[in-house]
Amino acid sequence: MIIIGEKLNSAIPSVRQLINDKETMAIQELARRQAEAGADYLDLNTAQGEELDNMEWLVNTVQEVTDVPLCIDSTEAAAVKRGLEAVKGDKSRALVNSISMEKKRIEEMLPLVLEHGCPVIGLTVDDNGIPKTAEERIRLTEQMVELLARKNYDLSKLYIDPLVLPLAVHHTNAKMFFECISEIKRRFNVKTVSGLSNISFNMPKRKVINRYFLAIGMAFGMDAAILDPLDGKMMTAVTATEVLIGNDRFAKNYLKAFRADQLKD
Repeated sequence: MIIIGEKLNSAIPSVRQLINDKETMAIQELARRQAEAGADYLDLNTAQGEELDNMEWLVNTVQEVTDVPLCIDSTEAAAVKRGLEAVKGDKSRALVNSISMEKKRIEEMLPLVLEHGCPVIGLTVDDNGIPKTAEERIRLTEQMVELLARKNYDLSKLYIDPLVLPLAVHHTNAKMFFECISEIKRRFNVKTVSGLSNISFNMPKRKVINRYFLAIGMAFGMDAAILDPLDGKMMTAVTATEVLIGNDRFAKNYLKAFRADQLKD
């Protein structure tokens, strides 16, 4: 499971304040702690504020204390461009979050992805919005895969996010997401990803729902998740599920986590 650390996101009020106030040490501490907890990427989002300048500052600030690859997170191509320009060294290590089949976004964002050969998250949404059925989301996935293939993009770098909607809206939304993940993995040579917060929106004990959603998603083939790596119970769910689905040979990582007293029940 590829862990994308979610803590450096301006949608979080306390983090937004740290970014706006240019609290370098506090931001770097959040970056370090996520990296030490096992994050494979650090998601950087500065949409709430002076997005372009803040994105450049955030990329530079985080890179001073960790070489964990960055996930440049914005719906605006200009912000992604500014973030990629600030990435040191091999820019193809940065993950772009995200493209979709919306005309404006694909036209503006895709050239940046292709220029640098970055891995990218692809959302199953177009100018008509988020489809209501799994079949329509698979259709959008197919369109995106075909478009990127025509551009000679390495499809193994594509992460499809079928955009789970809250259980509070409809009790089958998680089930539909799992169906999408399974079918995408069966049909296309791509990875799959999800954020965890949407599924539990407006529900009590949200972390409980998020953990079990993650475990079931992994069982259906989900490759990556945007989550809080500082949540010990969440990271334990990742470790335990990896061994249960056969991805942890001889349970080496599980036992290593046990010996380090990292398993939380």
